Amino acid sequence: MGHPAAAVLAGPARWSRRPARLVGRGGRRVFGLALGAASAAVMLVALTLIGALLVVSSPWPPAHRRCRRRAGAAVAGLVRMDLWRLARWLDCDIEPTRGHGRLLEYLVLRIAWGLATAYLFYISALLTVLFFGGAVWHQATGTSRRIVVALPGVVMGADSRAVGVTLGVATLAGVAAGAALLSALERRSARALLGPSLQDRLEHRIGELTESRAGALHTVDEERRRIERDLHDGVQQRVVALAMLLGRARRGSDPERAARLVAQAHEESQRLADEIREVAWRVYPTVLDESGLAAALAELAERAGVPVTVADRRTRRPARVVETAAYFVAREAVNNAVKHAGAAAITVDLADSGPDAVTVRVADDGDGGAEPHGGGLSGLARRVAALDGRLEVHSPRGGPTVVTAWLPGTGSRQDAPPAGLAGPAGAAAPAHGSTEEGQG
Repeated sequence: MGHPAAAVLAGPARWSRRPARLVGRGGRRVFGLALGAASAAVMLVALTLIGALLVVSSPWPPAHRRCRRRAGAAVAGLVRMDLWRLARWLDCDIEPTRGHGRLLEYLVLRIAWGLATAYLFYISALLTVLFFGGAVWHQATGTSRRIVVALPGVVMGADSRAVGVTLGVATLAGVAAGAALLSALERRSARALLGPSLQDRLEHRIGELTESRAGALHTVDEERRRIERDLHDGVQQRVVALAMLLGRARRGSDPERAARLVAQAHEESQRLADEIREVAWRVYPTVLDESGLAAALAELAERAGVPVTVADRRTRRPARVVETAAYFVAREAVNNAVKHAGAAAITVDLADSGPDAVTVRVADDGDGGAEPHGGGLSGLARRVAALDGRLEVHSPRGGPTVVTAWLPGTGSRQDAPPAGLAGPAGAAAPAHGSTEEGQG
């Protein structure tokens, strides 16, 4: 987090940029609506030709069927063209999920809407030219006069040039406000006609929940099998070795040999304790509950075997389930980078991405080529999906690899944030230790 004074000094700059952003957004809306008004004429001509072609071909069924197929493709193409306009200029990204009937209905509405918008733009442009042009003409010719408005009890007067400029500015402001309203109505109508219906969204949501539940159960089973392997291959072997050493010391008659065996058993018990602590850490690190996510990742960095930088830009601590998922995402990504990518340096970024939500970004300079559907990453995807989050893996051949997980603290599904995170550097922890297999 930055110094408070820096935030205070940055305030005026943010406010100075805000009008520019608003003007830019308003200009994009106006241009998008103007483009829609122009494309409405193209759509009208295209639909007229399509309708005429269908009518002419109706006496010949084979030709009529071919015309219907091509008409459907043409309608879909016109809709795709308009969806590009909505996404590019009106900030409305929609993937059509309806049939050709809905597409045709949308085009008819778009034509009517576009022609009405064109008429409003024409009237607005005419009024703007008249108001500003009149003010300029009066200024250039010196023919300005005072306009007096008399109301009961009130008499107001103003120069005609000032009146023209004022009305022109008011017209432009009305255009900007109307553009915001019209663009909002366009987005709503496009989503209503082309987007998924309520039933479609519910079915999709049920499918997501069913898949994430099955994935969570699969992840739990995998973790149980991994714990069983750790206990069988590590802890159990050391317990057997310890029992054998103690048994030999107990049965022996030579005191010196028995003392050596007891000393070996003591060393083995120390190794057994270390092994148990290691297994417990792989299952769940206690430091995560005691000190939080940043401290747990710092401990992970010390064990990684390569330099790992942990940058924590969060302003609050999320729920425990979110913190746990964020930790295991980072741990699996770090372990994959060390084991499979040959990374020489790894960066772990933590940032807030909403109320009680966390974004985890792990980047390494390894060879890349990570398979998103591989065992480790697919397990991470299931863990993240169980929280209704998103996992993105960008790993081209030759690197670098960037794993980004967005973990919401609520049940709402939102868009994943961009992979790049900005902010001051966090705490760095050089890693020099053994790499342990992460959960997943």
